[in-house]
Amino acid sequence: MSRKNKPDANHPFAALQRVKDDLQAVADAKVAEEKKKAEARAEHAKWLGLPQEKAKPSKASAPAAKAPPAKRGDVEVWRPDENTLFASAMMGVKPLTEKAARVSASDPQGEVKPKRVPLETKLKRAAAEGGAGLTVQWRESGEVVGYRRGHEFALEALGRFALPSETLDLHRLEAVEASARVQEFVRSRRARGVRCVGVICGRGKNSPDGVSVLRDAVVKALAAPPTANEVDAFRTAPDELGGAGALLVSLRG
Repeated sequence: MSRKNKPDANHPFAALQRVKDDLQAVADAKVAEEKKKAEARAEHAKWLGLPQEKAKPSKASAPAAKAPPAKRGDVEVWRPDENTLFASAMMGVKPLTEKAARVSASDPQGEVKPKRVPLETKLKRAAAEGGAGLTVQWRESGEVVGYRRGHEFALEALGRFALPSETLDLHRLEAVEASARVQEFVRSRRARGVRCVGVICGRGKNSPDGVSVLRDAVVKALAAPPTANEVDAFRTAPDELGGAGALLVSLRG
């Protein structure tokens, strides 16, 4: 090399050449580091089975521009987007070809069938409840009693110590109206939790044949449905509670 081509250390621009060389070395190192990172990301995506990332144009070929000064502590981290994460999570999952039908827990075929009650059980239940109506007995003394079979204890309680919580007076009413009033009275009082009520129907002293028409109407109303479904028993009241002119009624609990 001739002396003319040798760099002169004392040349005024020698220091600038050294700075330029240092900056070029830093740029080359950064390009190499970016290339290494890109290769690592491509290898990671290939391992996950993700589509390959498109190569970005090299910054070396781009027009030279001043890079912003790097901040201490900044670290570049690769973060996949939502589509990439979803594809990674659903890898290996196969969609269902047909919509699964709902299956009832009680019936594997999906058909819920009502539970069958044996005939013997129905007969026993009907006998315990006393059927649709109450058994009515008119005694020689003129006393009348009615009860649901299997609930004779309620009839016994009415004759010994039961006292009415509320009383309905039917004086001066027609038989049809009296029956309707008794039905509503019994239904509403049972709904309130009352267990014993009284019904005043009169002795029939003003009747042509001396028979209480209202008493017969009340007995029929109490013994037949739907009022019979609200009643356990009834009987003529004792003398201190009205005697033959009143009835004590035991309501179902």
